[in-house]
Amino acid sequence: MNKKELANFKKILIQKKAEFLNKTNSNQRELDADLEVSIGDEIDTATHNSEKEMFFELVANDRITLNAINDALVKIEKGSYGLCECCNGAILLERLEAIPWTRYCIKCQEEAENPKR
Repeated sequence: MNKKELANFKKILIQKKAEFLNKTNSNQRELDADLEVSIGDEIDTATHNSEKEMFFELVANDRITLNAINDALVKIEKGSYGLCECCNGAILLERLEAIPWTRYCIKCQEEAENPKR
């Protein structure tokens, strides 16, 4: 991977990081506002609890993605970006373009998702 491609991926990762941080902060403000006005009957409370549970699940997923983005940015600085964490082979450029924070090549990802029995 050349320096121009690395710089482009770094820019994309920084933008994605900002998007996820803004989304998380916005969701947190929304949840805080909901908590202040959550007075109602049992159905309202059950609905609110279900929404909170879904929110916490989404936040957890966003945090995982944010961690992966941060890891990818560190790899760019260390010079190991674009290498599979499992086999240390090169990750296809098309895969990085689709998921710039990916950790694994397609083969290793598929093996992790579908282990042989």
